Amino acid sequence: MKWEKYHTVWAVMIFGWVTNYMVRSSLSPLLIPILQEFKLTYAQAGILATAFFYAYTFMQLPAGYLGDRLGRKIVLVLCTSWWGLMSLLTGLVHSFASLFILRFLTGVGEGAYFSNDRPIISAYTPEKKRGLGQGISFIGLGIGMFIGISLAGWISDLWGWRSVFILYAFPSFLASFFIYRWIKEPPRTKKKAEAEVEVENKGTSYSVVFKSRDLWLLYLGGIPGIYALWVVGTWAPAIFKEMGVKTLAQSSFYSSLLGISAIPGLALTGFVSDRLARKGKGRKGLIAIEFFLISFCMLGLGYGLKTKMNIYLFIIFFFMAGFFIWGHWAAFYALLPDIVPYEILGTAYGLTNTIHFTGSLIAPWVTGWIKDVTASFSWGLYLAAIFCILGGILILAVRPSFGFGKEKIIFET
Repeated sequence: MKWEKYHTVWAVMIFGWVTNYMVRSSLSPLLIPILQEFKLTYAQAGILATAFFYAYTFMQLPAGYLGDRLGRKIVLVLCTSWWGLMSLLTGLVHSFASLFILRFLTGVGEGAYFSNDRPIISAYTPEKKRGLGQGISFIGLGIGMFIGISLAGWISDLWGWRSVFILYAFPSFLASFFIYRWIKEPPRTKKKAEAEVEVENKGTSYSVVFKSRDLWLLYLGGIPGIYALWVVGTWAPAIFKEMGVKTLAQSSFYSSLLGISAIPGLALTGFVSDRLARKGKGRKGLIAIEFFLISFCMLGLGYGLKTKMNIYLFIIFFFMAGFFIWGHWAAFYALLPDIVPYEILGTAYGLTNTIHFTGSLIAPWVTGWIKDVTASFSWGLYLAAIFCILGGILILAVRPSFGFGKEKIIFET
């Protein structure tokens, strides 16, 4: 296969996501020693985990708008350097308040990446490979989570939890340099399909992303996917500890399989969604099916934890939950450029992720609180399963409602 320009863009964006998720997910296995050092309850530890997501969530829309207006490359260069610096400073803290503030500030930088990275992928990727491109370029999240969680437990056992944040800072600075060196600002316009040209001739308004019925179904329907991710993404090491895994290093390794599951999940879903699109079918049906499968896997995890099922069967449920959680994003983020005019795509991605990540604002705390009350994570997993069923139903309601026809470019609300 000939190496194309868009492959370079994919590779650089993948590395950026690797560093993003190394820094982001590093807290998950470290919650156990942090909880012990600062004498926190599980609910309080969950609140610490949400500090990042408050900033991350509310940076999505302004960062996407800035990218639309000022350029995406400059935003990406600055935000990668910022979260590297915040990670470095996090390794120097000695109070819970300082740790909370620096995790919040880390979320400010990381929150600017998504809404500028996704439009760049869309701009440079051939339309017939849009789903595959969104999937392949997103595997950096899974790789970063795998590295971030698996090494964090081992590093923490050797040198203490603070050293993790210091070591994880340096790849972020390298990502900033790679973006500066190899990514060019994409043109503000691109070759468009006939239907999109018709939309442009009528005039493109930013109000579309706030008023569209179908976009709101996608916004709200996607929340449970993020909720489920950060139930297991935050508490997996503690869940495996409840399953009887003894050491932090071992529970961190099992938890890191959540990241590995992203690679086949994103690649396969992106491939299948492109095949459906080429046959004139829509992508939303595939997304909804994956939501229902996430629900099944979360129910299996909750039941397995309650009954103490065989650990290897439990790991299979855990891996498959990750496969479908990550996988649905390849089709989801390919669907957005299918239906949203390119000139406002950054804003659309930003608002989408803003609303989706409200799930991350409550998932760690609610699940930790349930653990405090019930002495188990089982009911937290059951709750995530219920939410995912509701999410799948909302996504199926995108027009053509409860059908598998191709979604249309959005102009009128």
